[in-house]
Amino acid sequence: MGCTFAAQTATFTTVVVEEHAEIGSPVQCAGLVHPRVVEMADAQDTVVNTITGLRLVPPGGKALEVRSTETKAVVIDRRKFDHKCCERAVREGADILEGHEFLGFGREGKRLSVKVRGPEGPLTLEADLLVGADGYKSRVGKIAGLGPAKESIRGIQVDLDVRMEDPSMVEVHIGQRIAPGFFAWVIPCGDFTRIGLGVSQAGGPPSGHLTAFLKKRGFGGADRLRMVSGVIPIGPPKKTFGDNILLVGDSAAQTKPLSGGGLYTGLRAARWGAMTAVDALKDKDLSAKRLSGYDEKWRADVGKEIERGLLIRKVFVNLTDRKMDD
Repeated sequence: MGCTFAAQTATFTTVVVEEHAEIGSPVQCAGLVHPRVVEMADAQDTVVNTITGLRLVPPGGKALEVRSTETKAVVIDRRKFDHKCCERAVREGADILEGHEFLGFGREGKRLSVKVRGPEGPLTLEADLLVGADGYKSRVGKIAGLGPAKESIRGIQVDLDVRMEDPSMVEVHIGQRIAPGFFAWVIPCGDFTRIGLGVSQAGGPPSGHLTAFLKKRGFGGADRLRMVSGVIPIGPPKKTFGDNILLVGDSAAQTKPLSGGGLYTGLRAARWGAMTAVDALKDKDLSAKRLSGYDEKWRADVGKEIERGLLIRKVFVNLTDRKMDD
């Protein structure tokens, strides 16, 4: 859970509160992103594999392969990627509080009193702006009354000690018996392979689906290196701002409804959030009316893509396996 506080002084101070003891851990990401994400973060050295093809496997098993001579996606070391972003923030003057949990906030006039708990006990931070980048549960958003995502997908994945024969191909498997309400993936990551899937709320626990998929795909007996699970929020709330408050990333459900990817959309939205925050702090106006510009700008930028994805997803989740095959 990361929350950013911007204190209004002669020069702005930014404090990032990270509940985990180490930035980037645990990794709750498949790591497959568009090359533009790496470019935006200037993180070329985090790429561990290049993807040029897709194998789409419908319920009936008759695969459709699409190949290209161009790079269509890259696999990143997400832990290293997060460290890279953190180092960049520190260079720009941010203070990072690792191992500190955000507890809540209260209002004192036009400012916020932010409660944090760290290794040495409770801590109170005075802030003019609180940016909730605290994931799908977003305690910031809940306290601010900004509402949850429209839907959530439960995901689980495992890294296997397996090297794929064709490291340039990603597999996507669809079907109500494979991954109800979402899809399963097989991602070559160089020396290992990442296999996972997502399941809608009505689909039951994802762990059982993963066990069945591993067996079906022929990896039931492979050595497991690590396993992680998480939740993907789908469908942004009506508002991602309030008095002295902004939400960004998973806390604002700024994810792609079809793929679940959130790095590109989250980074784009964060850019608009930063520009809005700087201007508002300079003018000493952190009202909801002033900060609403952030909501308008990120929706104008990536909101249409998300809305289209929601419409397509609405059709997808109602398809039977036979319809998917057709």
